[in-house]
Amino acid sequence: MKYIATSVEETYKIASEIVKKYVKKYNIVFFLLYGNLGSGKTEFVKGVAEGLGFNKKQIKSPTFVYVTEVFNKKYKLFHIDFYRIEKKFVSDIVHDLLENIDLERKKMVFCFEWADKISYKTKLLLANITHAVIAEIKFKMVSSTERKIVVYEK
Repeated sequence: MKYIATSVEETYKIASEIVKKYVKKYNIVFFLLYGNLGSGKTEFVKGVAEGLGFNKKQIKSPTFVYVTEVFNKKYKLFHIDFYRIEKKFVSDIVHDLLENIDLERKKMVFCFEWADKISYKTKLLLANITHAVIAEIKFKMVSSTERKIVVYEK
């Protein structure tokens, strides 16, 4: 699926629609987000949060905290930003996060910014989790206000 967002608000709307589609079908959703600095990844996560019934203000681009977790009665959302994390530590962090999976309680959405740091082996692990889906989402700055968002379902 390809989208063009011409504003931050449009990015929120696109993300909200995408996450609602996935949580209808899957218990666990992994969004792997790729794109340059400022391409819209964090704004997309804010839209995901809104789509799940959270306040988008709960999602910030972390400086020192690389994992933010928010939850309500239906959903758990993990926002993971690997920008400042060395690639050699990323697999361990993902494995630790997977220990939080509880299929009996809530649907879970994981948004991994800078997903290019996730190894192929770890992506295979994610792909083999029951009732889960991986959506790789690539962001490209078309202009100062326009973003191209492309979703690839794995």
